[in-house]
Amino acid sequence: MFQNQTFTSRYFNGVSAVPEEGTVLVHGQTIQFTSADTNHKISLSQFTEFIRTHNGCKLVLLPDEIKESPILEIFCTKDESKLLEKIWIQNKKSQSHSSAFFYSIREMNPIVLGLLSLIVVSIIGFFYFKGLEVVTNFIPLSMDKSLGDSVQVKMETGFDACDSKATDRFFSEALKQIVPKDSKHQFNVSVIGSAVPNAFALSNGKIYFFSGLLNEAKSQEEVLGVLAHEIAHIEKRHHMRNLVKAGGTSLAISLVIGPGLGNMEFLETFTEIGSTILVLKFSRDFETEADITSLDYLKSKNISTDGLLSFFKRMEEMENGENESEGTEDVVSAKDESSTARKITDFLSTHPATKERMKTLESLIQKGKKGTIKKIVSDTTWKEVQSTCLDLKKSDSK
Repeated sequence: MFQNQTFTSRYFNGVSAVPEEGTVLVHGQTIQFTSADTNHKISLSQFTEFIRTHNGCKLVLLPDEIKESPILEIFCTKDESKLLEKIWIQNKKSQSHSSAFFYSIREMNPIVLGLLSLIVVSIIGFFYFKGLEVVTNFIPLSMDKSLGDSVQVKMETGFDACDSKATDRFFSEALKQIVPKDSKHQFNVSVIGSAVPNAFALSNGKIYFFSGLLNEAKSQEEVLGVLAHEIAHIEKRHHMRNLVKAGGTSLAISLVIGPGLGNMEFLETFTEIGSTILVLKFSRDFETEADITSLDYLKSKNISTDGLLSFFKRMEEMENGENESEGTEDVVSAKDESSTARKITDFLSTHPATKERMKTLESLIQKGKKGTIKKIVSDTTWKEVQSTCLDLKKSDSK
């Protein structure tokens, strides 16, 4: 504790840029500044902020609405500065319960405080995003359809469809088999002329298969597995849940950072998110949920579950560049597609064939029955399905 200890000091009165040079006498919880022209006796409780500097400390007085707040600068050692700050904090803590809480936090070790802050933020974030999941339950399914319809218009102007009687028959039978009986969605599948081996779904029940996936499929069960996966995305409302999560994140950032709500920037951002989120890549959790759900769909109808795993294995080989067989020309032609197509495919719900994901699929397939039905249409019809868009022209089966 300081007892009648004097330090070199200077005082900024908030009006003049030139400080008054003088000395400070610290006595208990009182500070007395003395210069050639002035003599100020100030209680530590009057200072609103304490700032440690490399050569001492600065104490900021109560701010004035008209002029800058006066500042008292004290030149002392680092240990003396810490001690003076401790006295100031104890004085502030005695003013009220809220002050006691606030300044107790200030006294904490910065590392401990940082860890506690991280824990608190994590807990709040966890419940916040869990709450966003609940919000989806209050959004009617009609919103899923409306949002999906708006994207479908863009999709059909950017790609050429090449459906045929064979593809219509195949997917019609497949949907009858796989879609849950209690489904509230209306499903429809179209084939897009593209060498990209992909498929994706919109929230309104519209599912698109790129002809490249059908051309390269090794069996019907591969396509059935991918179809079941896309149906699961729609049934589990992953599009809307993605939209709510993205919008909630944007809102949280706007509230934390500041500007955005007043000038409607948040609403503009939300609108932009809404126009693309429906076909964005899903999170790993959503993909895993779709995998698990799709296997349940297939097993319940005694359809083979090996196809989805087989498809992902081939996708991994292609991603790793290990598949150097036929299809090189298709990849080249895919790069030459229209810019509109490339922009849209950048946002597609792709299926990253990670090793962890395939391990999960393998373990799930091994549990319970695997399913025995591998074909839902004749070999003749299946050959016609696989030849879809090979010449990028529509071709009906006879």
